[in-house]
Amino acid sequence: MKYGIMEGFRMYNTKVSYGLTPDDDRVSLFSKAGELGFQGIEFGIDLDYREDPLWTGDGNTRQAMREVSQTTGVKAASVCLHLLNYKEHSPASDEAEHRETAGEIIRNTIEACVYIGAEVILLPFFGTAALRSEEQIQHLVGEMKTLSPIAEDKGVCLALETSLNADDMVRIVEAIESDYVQVYFDTGNAAGIGYNIVQEIEGLGKYIVQTHIKDTPSIRMLGEGNIDFEAAIGALKKVGFKGYLMLETPSTEDSVAAAVKNLAYIKGVVER
Repeated sequence: MKYGIMEGFRMYNTKVSYGLTPDDDRVSLFSKAGELGFQGIEFGIDLDYREDPLWTGDGNTRQAMREVSQTTGVKAASVCLHLLNYKEHSPASDEAEHRETAGEIIRNTIEACVYIGAEVILLPFFGTAALRSEEQIQHLVGEMKTLSPIAEDKGVCLALETSLNADDMVRIVEAIESDYVQVYFDTGNAAGIGYNIVQEIEGLGKYIVQTHIKDTPSIRMLGEGNIDFEAAIGALKKVGFKGYLMLETPSTEDSVAAAVKNLAYIKGVVER
């Protein structure tokens, strides 16, 4: 397994900050994360995406990120499309114009990933974009069938993260019929919903491409909440997961100190 951390952000429904805060801009995160012992970073794109140079390709942001990644050896592991948590940008929306917008967002993000070397795009479905009907699920399947050939051609995996259980997620992924549409598992979200984390991991099995690591409540440091991480990591090992454990942990007043503490905890669990 590899260790990663999210670029600092605020969840759409809270004022609490998560991830590692850049000193200046995204480029600075590579050396900072590397010095702390991380192998990868998950960057985020939000509602200001049309002004975000990572998404638009304007300026030299993508080039600078690619160059510093090569220099430091720290990967741009993935990109999280936070804005998909709003139904107006969701590929599962009941409105065709929303799905069209989502398609544009995802296609541009695929291009960004190719440039910076990221292999996974996280497509989240929470907030007003949560999947609540079979019709929305079928919209999602249809959109992913359209986008997955583009993702496959570019070598980028589209990773779905939802509040649905493992059985439903396997049904969705298998209906899409593409190795380039997989599942992004989240320990904190699964536990918060009330799922048995071990059963969920074992049910998803080979479809887990990346994993968010956070405790519950999510404002707690790892090991200070309610999740049995030894059991969770044991289940991930059992299904053969070798991808990134991506820390989605609170920044606190000192994001570096928080990152060091959380990384030490999860490495201790994995290496036991």
